[in-house]
Formats: sequence, structure tokens, C-alpha cells
Amino acid sequence: MIYVDANYWIYWFDQRLPEHKYVLKPMREALREGIVLNVITIIEVAHYLRNLAEKDFLDKLNKMQSLTSLELVNLDTELLKLALEKLVRYAKVGIGGRDSVILATMQALGIKRIATHDKVFKQIKGLEVIDQIP
Repeated sequence: MIYVDANYWIYWFDQRLPEHKYVLKPMREALREGIVLNVITIIEVAHYLRNLAEKDFLDKLNKMQSLTSLELVNLDTELLKLALEKLVRYAKVGIGGRDSVILATMQALGIKRIATHDKVFKQIKGLEVIDQIP
């Protein structure tokens, strides 16, 4: 299983972006392997897509949420507590609120790999960052 950060989803959905071509292979591999997401990442992707026509918006998000290889994690009080611990621990290296929820989700499920173009995750020991974007 691998966590796929919002930026990879956005690059995958938006073919106009120059990063799109670089995420095709890692996204296909992630879909075969199995993807973990928390609801906060889906909201982040939805925020980017919010100006699409309603049908396109809902189609993309429904397709994302209905992937058979997706494990979707809700934000509950236990994950919140762990996210707050991550936030205070890694704030100085640039981890923000949404990223702390990602780290908490990964820890809770024992996930060590993340597909992301966010360089801050490279500062976290024990994570394998997959980034095919030059």
C-alpha cells in the first residue's frame, strides 16, 4: 500500500498541467498496489477541482472514492490526536496541518511509502518518498 498525496491526484486529473505526464506511471503502479487516503486529502483534491462543472466534479471525485484498490480512512479522535503530535513534532521542518494528518494516517496503518511532489516529506525519517516529477 502507498499513500498518494493530493498533488499527485491533481496532476493526474488535470491534463493541462506540465506535471501530468510524470505522474501517469506512478499513479498506475499505485492503483495496482493499493492506495491509502484520508478524507482530508480528498477534500484537498476537491478544493482544486471545485470550479469544474458539477457533473465533471462529481464524476472525478466519485471515481476516486470508488476505486477498488482504495482504502479510505476517516478522521476520528484517535487519528486527530496522532496528527496533532505529528504537527508539533515536525512543524519546524515544514509539516502543516493537512500533512500531519497524512503522517498520522500512514503511521496508524503502517504505511511507509508516499507518492508526493511535496519536498517536506523527504525531511521525515523512515518515509520512502516516490516522486517522478523533475
